[in-house]
Amino acid sequence: MNLILASSLECSFKNEQGERVAKKFENKNGIYKFLEKLTPKFDNFVFVASSENDFEVTDSYSNVIFKSFDMTFPFKNYIVLDGRTKDRTNEIIKSADFIYLSGGHVPTQNKFFQNINLKTMIKNTSALIVGASAGSMNAADIVYSQPELEGEAIDPKFARYIFGLGLTKVSILPHFEKGEEFFLDNKNILKEISLPDSKNRPFFA
Repeated sequence: MNLILASSLECSFKNEQGERVAKKFENKNGIYKFLEKLTPKFDNFVFVASSENDFEVTDSYSNVIFKSFDMTFPFKNYIVLDGRTKDRTNEIIKSADFIYLSGGHVPTQNKFFQNINLKTMIKNTSALIVGASAGSMNAADIVYSQPELEGEAIDPKFARYIFGLGLTKVSILPHFEKGEEFFLDNKNILKEISLPDSKNRPFFA
């Protein structure tokens, strides 16, 4: 198994109408050579959703990712793994050549991964696994789950450390460069929560 952790592959842009449009993603950090070298076959691309049942959002994002890869590294088949296909999880993961762990709300995605027992099923895959944003975060053994939604920053029961897929011991915090602008529940999340947390358990920005 090979694993790439990313904030984003930058597969899209927003047009003047605010619509997300697919584009050929850039060769940042020489990622093309890793994708070519580490993908066993360009047959089955599996998009693992961030939410089990939010089909509209999943379809919107997965369609953009599929179109972007069609422009950049085309695959024969594109499959979405979410609540509609979860009964075939084992079959889908076994046949995968490329597994894309999508972005989204970290705890929601983490719960979906647990519901389909993805940690066990993904363990022996020969596919290249690429995490984007939340997908990269949930790939870790211990996931640092930064508050994202209203109420989470002030909720004493919100778990900022949760168990992930165990594919790596590296915990990452993506989109770090935007962190100083992120205010939630009247808190600067980076300065008031995440940086103090990093002194207890470090993460890669």
